[in-house]
Amino acid sequence: MSSRLREAVQRLERLAEDSDGNDGLAITAMIEAVVGPGYDTELLTLVEMALKNSGEGMSLDQIANGILALEDWRISQA
Repeated sequence: MSSRLREAVQRLERLAEDSDGNDGLAITAMIEAVVGPGYDTELLTLVEMALKNSGEGMSLDQIANGILALEDWRISQA
């Protein structure tokens, strides 16, 4: 696991620990924990679609990896 991914997972774990657990984690909070506050609505839309289309639950590792992969993909397409 890369240090970038490991740090993103750690931030998600802290976010999960701080949440009340009843409603799950907000997508915006997850994205901000992984990539920081500078994300845009396009990344938000892509992450929302990916999470809605995952038939099963996802681990924090999978969520962090997915968000980072989407961000990297967008950068490579620019």
